[in-house]
Amino acid sequence: MDDLVSLLARPEPGPAQPVGYRQGVIISYNQTTGANQVLVGGTTVTDLPLLNTSEALLLTPGAVVGILTAGPSWFIIGRVTVPGSEQALSALRMVSDRMLADEVPGQGTRAQATFGDLNDQVGPSVTATISRSGMALVLVGATITTAGAIYSGGLMGFDITGATTRGASVADSLEFSMSSEAFSASATRSILVTGLNAGEHTFTARYRSAASGTPFTCENRNLVVFAL
Repeated sequence: MDDLVSLLARPEPGPAQPVGYRQGVIISYNQTTGANQVLVGGTTVTDLPLLNTSEALLLTPGAVVGILTAGPSWFIIGRVTVPGSEQALSALRMVSDRMLADEVPGQGTRAQATFGDLNDQVGPSVTATISRSGMALVLVGATITTAGAIYSGGLMGFDITGATTRGASVADSLEFSMSSEAFSASATRSILVTGLNAGEHTFTARYRSAASGTPFTCENRNLVVFAL
């Protein structure tokens, strides 16, 4: 801890600090706390601060990193990677793997006032890996249509299976309902899901009628999951 404090210490007022560049090799890195050991020029340096926190989860033993020096302070800039290499591609996958989407354009109906699948259309469904944050932003969108009744409508929600199991709920659904009139509406709703366990999760769209025995039609359904 004392080593880290000295690296972050503010320099005394005076001339600008000299800036330099070095390279190091990660010896150890804790992806939970950020604690690290880096071999620089034959010397092991402990707990260097990170400037590029977006790559924090990609730092592993053996990774070559650039180091910015500013006077007595040193900072890890990020990994040194060759274009087209697995190391370079992993940074791109870190973003793309966290944004997943699926769409089912076909039309289906449901009349039950409990969550389940449409009569002839299942999904959409996506599988995402949730980090230690335990959070995901889920977007559900569809066109919902009813023929009109004393009270009618439909809901599109989702259940979660995998490292965490949760059933679909009204609170986390896109819903349209109407009294005595036919309607058709298209919309998307975003839901922030929290308290998930770290690991792989499958999000699957589920549907229910707003009134038991009153069918509604759902089409152009899409499900997007941002693993945060």
